[in-house]
Amino acid sequence: MDLSSSALSAATPGTILRDATVKGLHAKVGPKAKVFFLYFRTKGGVERRPKLGEFPAMTVAQARAIAKEMLLTVATGADPMEQRRQAREAPTLSEALGQFVTEHLSRRKTAEETERLLRHALPKRLLARKVASITHADMQDMHLARAEHPYVANRELAHLSTLFNKCELWGYRPKGSNPCEGVERYPEKKRRRYMSVEEAQAVAAALDRRAHSDPASVAFVYLLIFSGARRSEIGKARWEWLDGNALHLPDSKTGAKTIFLPPQAMAVLDRLPHTSGTLTGILSPTKMWQSVRREAGCPDLRLHDLRHSFASAALSAGYSLSQIGELLGHASTQTTQRYAHLVDTTAQAAAANTAALVAANMGRG
Repeated sequence: MDLSSSALSAATPGTILRDATVKGLHAKVGPKAKVFFLYFRTKGGVERRPKLGEFPAMTVAQARAIAKEMLLTVATGADPMEQRRQAREAPTLSEALGQFVTEHLSRRKTAEETERLLRHALPKRLLARKVASITHADMQDMHLARAEHPYVANRELAHLSTLFNKCELWGYRPKGSNPCEGVERYPEKKRRRYMSVEEAQAVAAALDRRAHSDPASVAFVYLLIFSGARRSEIGKARWEWLDGNALHLPDSKTGAKTIFLPPQAMAVLDRLPHTSGTLTGILSPTKMWQSVRREAGCPDLRLHDLRHSFASAALSAGYSLSQIGELLGHASTQTTQRYAHLVDTTAQAAAANTAALVAANMGRG
């Protein structure tokens, strides 16, 4: 019996109606439902009989349209049922992110921080969606929502672009479908932020006012100020790594490293309880630092800028760039070159002081 709406409506259970328009399209009439099916063979000879839908929720015309589309896919050499299976089993963006961290970032020291950064930036609704369904518009909207934090937003977008490239290699997305392509990065100004003398004094006063209420956070910040160490290095440093005034880190951003602690930093440690854990017992003083920098009148001063300030002070004290690079544990001289612009300022001050001394000796001071 030919497949038509009227024939389907009148058909009794056990009847099979075959369509004369689309080869392989047929409907089976059961006791409870009338169901459209499509029979075809893939290019590889695999037999398929996918269910298309039920009548009358799906009309004969709709069933024909779906069947034609599937047969066109088969004609190109693809298997629409395999595509359906892959789409059904494809990971969500959250799952793909987990795989990205495990397989791509696991050997990087910043893996944990990168995952935290991306999970914080990505809306939950996107994390729950299939990774193949994420569009350029989704990434554009997310990036625009982060406009107040341009530097961080650019880093997030760069990481996500790498993630989607990996998803293409893993077969989760079609080749060349990276949704981050074409999303315009925010312009960035190179940041050269150091504490001025006035800011340093204000920060010290704000820290001292919290010495009793939050001693661990205050000690943490002072250790950053007096050592030039990275926040992660102080946050993970343990008492058993301390040998005299040398803090031996078995691992850091640049590998094994020794931080030499000056008397000022040792005095900070002397006020802390010696435990079996880390030096301060906290991973970061971020919350307290937010209030300290606002109170000190420098709300844009980051914890990492304390490291820059340490390098600036070292230059002012007459140390060379290579010495500062060793002191800060830079892996390459290129990293230290970010402080090169300060050399001229230091040299100018030295020249002025020297000339003043010469002039004084000549009675012209």
